[in-house]
Amino acid sequence: MDTFVKNYWSLYLDFLKDFEKLNYKGFSLPYLCHLPSFIINREPIWEELQDAKFARKLKNQVNDQSEFQEVFNKFVYSHKKKASVKNKDGKVVLHVDKLLRFPQDTVTDYFDPSNTIQLFSTGKSKGQKAKPPAAAVSKTKGNKPESTTKIKKKKKAVPLSNTIIIKKENVKRKNVVRPNKIMNKLPVYYFNNYATNTEKVVSQVQNQAKVMIKAYKNHHLYKHNQFQEWLLNNIATVINQIEMSINFLNDVSVSCIVVSTTHSYKSRVLALVAAKKGIPTICMQHGIISSELGYIPKIATIDAVYGNFERDWFKKIGSPGKSLEIIGHPRFDQVYKRSVITRDKFNRTLGLNPNRQTLMIVVRGDKDNNSWRSLIKTISKKVNLNIVIKNYPSKKPHALTKEFPFVYSTQGYNIYDIFPNVDAVVAYSSTVGLEAMLAKKPVFILEETFVGYTGYYTSLGNLVQSDARKLGDEVRKYFTDVQSRSYAENKRNKFLRYAYPSSTKSGERLKNLINRLIS
Repeated sequence: MDTFVKNYWSLYLDFLKDFEKLNYKGFSLPYLCHLPSFIINREPIWEELQDAKFARKLKNQVNDQSEFQEVFNKFVYSHKKKASVKNKDGKVVLHVDKLLRFPQDTVTDYFDPSNTIQLFSTGKSKGQKAKPPAAAVSKTKGNKPESTTKIKKKKKAVPLSNTIIIKKENVKRKNVVRPNKIMNKLPVYYFNNYATNTEKVVSQVQNQAKVMIKAYKNHHLYKHNQFQEWLLNNIATVINQIEMSINFLNDVSVSCIVVSTTHSYKSRVLALVAAKKGIPTICMQHGIISSELGYIPKIATIDAVYGNFERDWFKKIGSPGKSLEIIGHPRFDQVYKRSVITRDKFNRTLGLNPNRQTLMIVVRGDKDNNSWRSLIKTISKKVNLNIVIKNYPSKKPHALTKEFPFVYSTQGYNIYDIFPNVDAVVAYSSTVGLEAMLAKKPVFILEETFVGYTGYYTSLGNLVQSDARKLGDEVRKYFTDVQSRSYAENKRNKFLRYAYPSSTKSGERLKNLINRLIS
């Protein structure tokens, strides 16, 4: 473990232990608050964690990730019903958020509308007026579903004397459902229709937290008003989510729940409440494990992973082997579907030279522009290619498309229409690299080490380089040398046998897993 990672997990463990007596309906609240979303958005804390001397401020010293995961293993087990409930007549719940990303074909082929429902956070039922979700009234957004490495501007903190108030909501026991265009005709349920007035209990727990915070008045983290506001806000948000999850599961007969991640407090609470009722949960893998920070702790009954890399990695950090299943992801099944976009149409739409081969470069905004520029220059000196740039998350043309006459934007094309129409792909350490290999394209990775780096693509050998010019040379050799093409193809095949050993579609494997858990 490097210094940052060691301090990061140690600080997280301190937080869990220091506030574990904050409890609601048997759930220790800090385990359900996503502390990383607070840490990562505060640059001073981020910088402190990189200092070896920071360890002196910590009570706990985590020397291996498995020590942290074990704490959560015990927490989850303490809430797990001894015997799982085999409720084969109950509903399969798909908790829909921006990370689930199940294609329409998957839902149509594998999920029956008569026994599958979608669960959204907020919305209105048919014939009902939409209501805002019960949440903390605060100047901040409270607990965020996902963490980000982007540093945000500081906001003025609420004084500790202020109590965060919960808006009054009356629970709607009868949830009216309607078809949803996103996923076939699956019925739709909303968490906010199960909200109750939690103002009194929230105030009680917040007051308890304030007493605890005063006891830590000189603590390096807890003394800050921003942290105090965040904690009080999260207490309100999490208690409200616990109530909504309990009410939903009391109202709807459920056999199994599928979530995109358990790092969203909503999914984490839902998974824990389900465990208490003996309802199995499946957590999909929403992207490659490029950094460990987004995947620890593991919480769901089963984590549906891409391949052996993740299974071995999770076992190494202390997750029980029986809680892992190689499922892949249904969105990758799109790679087997023939694109309606022909090469000729693709070339004409983007203005590409039909007599040249095409390379796609996947970038994230203006990050590492100098490296990408160097890569393009290195390649173009030796070989004439069309180069198209897929710019995440923006759909606007990347700045580099204006610097080179042979570099183009992929415009509005999605990657599954792009893959069949390019000859190779260069990417940073992202999931697109795996998707491109599944589409039978050679992949080259511009490697950059970062916090929690797992070395996911390391086994690709020379196709992974941290120097853009060296990577450019590898790309050039692929397009000009037969042996280099053979090397790239062998590396791709070997990588996939370990990272994504798919023999059947992921949607089918997921459906089989659900059937096994509920019957």
